[in-house]
Amino acid sequence: MTLTQLQRYELARRKLADGNIAFMEMVTHKTNPMTREDLTALIKLRPERYSRFSGWLDVLPSRN
Repeated sequence: MTLTQLQRYELARRKLADGNIAFMEMVTHKTNPMTREDLTALIKLRPERYSRFSGWLDVLPSRN
């Protein structure tokens, strides 16, 4: 099945939105929230996926 441009756009938009939701859940987790070091490691491991969140490095608390 060939997707239309609108369908492709919607799939890409949904994928980004799902990634944003997952990131926010990691940042606001009640018992194990994401730290600056965690995000740095994720960016180093998968820059194509996590580098868009690099602006959060100044916002997230440090592990120490």
